[in-house]
Amino acid sequence: MRLKDKVFGNVGRHSQQQEVEENNKRARYTEKDTQEESPSRTQQRKNEKNEIAAEKKRKLIKKLNWIIAGLFVAIICVYCFMIFVNF
Repeated sequence: MRLKDKVFGNVGRHSQQQEVEENNKRARYTEKDTQEESPSRTQQRKNEKNEIAAEKKRKLIKKLNWIIAGLFVAIICVYCFMIFVNF
């Protein structure tokens, strides 16, 4: 109820109708929110698969970066060895 209704005592059918309409609006908004927040099972599985694939990709990228860095260091070591040993 509004402050005006409390002060003037408008508690007739009209004020009850407003309360019902407000409750219906709230119910519609909460139904939309719950529908948007909870995807279907197939959508959840797709999301999980995408997350798993993304995590695997990140791990693979990290491993490949370490391998590339190791190969780079190995090439430099071999080059230095060839220079100092006079191959």
